Amino acid sequence: MLTVKEIMDGVNTILVRLYPDRTVYTDVIPEKFERPSFFLRPEGRKVTSRTVGVVEVEQMVTVQCIDEVGDRYETETARLYEVTETLTAAFLQRGALVCGDRRLTADRIDISRSLDVADVTITVIYEDDRPAAPETQPLIESVSLGTAPKEA
Repeated sequence: MLTVKEIMDGVNTILVRLYPDRTVYTDVIPEKFERPSFFLRPEGRKVTSRTVGVVEVEQMVTVQCIDEVGDRYETETARLYEVTETLTAAFLQRGALVCGDRRLTADRIDISRSLDVADVTITVIYEDDRPAAPETQPLIESVSLGTAPKEA
């Protein structure tokens, strides 16, 4: 099954390609972080049964776009939205997210904004193999079958 880390790596690859001069943080943002930068975090994951061997996975990842701020902690709206529009266009390209040995496309993108940051939440929906149950019984090593004629 495709892991959350592989999806995060795919998102990170796009961020680094588009903005090589910006730092991408994951897990936690340090107390003194660089501006402008990105903070990448996984969000909800929904797994739905489809068949005996297949599940549908819906995974969300948020890219927090942290912009430069002025003396009064304000940011330039046009510059921040230029970044979110660039990311939206990149994630919507077919097969843009290279995740492990798969190429995914964002199925939905949600954008929200607060003071000096904008969140771009990417949702990918894909089908994957259902994990096999662990084997609890020993494997049969040999089988023998015998037949005897039935007397009439």
